[in-house]
Order: sequence, then structure tokens, then C-alpha cells
Amino acid sequence: MIDFEGIFIKHWFEWILGLVTTGLTIACGKLRQSLKKERKKNAAIENGLKGILRLQIIDTYDKCVSDGRKITLSRKDAIGEVYRSYVELCESAEAVDDTVKQLYDEIVHMPLARKES
Repeated sequence: MIDFEGIFIKHWFEWILGLVTTGLTIACGKLRQSLKKERKKNAAIENGLKGILRLQIIDTYDKCVSDGRKITLSRKDAIGEVYRSYVELCESAEAVDDTVKQLYDEIVHMPLARKES
């Protein structure tokens, strides 16, 4: 007859090490899966935010054109912040959409409107 108790007592460290290793392997797999989901979610949020910022620049340009190609100081300041955030999300100025660059450049060079609205 096999003496399981004797084998376990003799090799208890190997048994515990095996269980710990198995537990850590499972935990690492779950963590990897969670990180992959989180990265995918963050990429979607980043893309959505870039789209919103891009749309804000386009909308500001359209508003300025409808106002006679003039911009208020506060709107010019705010759109500068929006553009800097957009560039930051794009990770470099070279990655910024050419349309957005062109519109922003035109906005920056528009004369100031006399009254704040």
C-alpha cells in the first residue's frame, strides 16, 4: 500500500510551491486579460475624446465664419486649450489631422471681435 501521508510530509514544500505557482499563473492570466480590456477601453475613450475636440475646433471655425471671420478673445483662448489637448492626444503635432491644423491656424489669425458674446 502507498503511504500518501508519508509522501506528502516528505515533499510538503514541493506541494505548496506547486499550488502557489498554479495560483500565481491563474492570477497573472486574469490580470493580463483585465489589462487587455482596459487598454481597449482606454483607446476607445481616447479616440472619442479626440473626435469631440476635433469637432469643437470645426464648430468654432464655423461660428467664426458666420460671425464675419472674427473671434472673441475668450473663444480664441479656449480654442487654444482645445487644440493643445487635441495635439497631446494625437501624441505629436505631426499626427494631427491636416484639416484641424488648417482650421486652427485660420482661427488663430482671425481678427478679434469687439464685444465678448
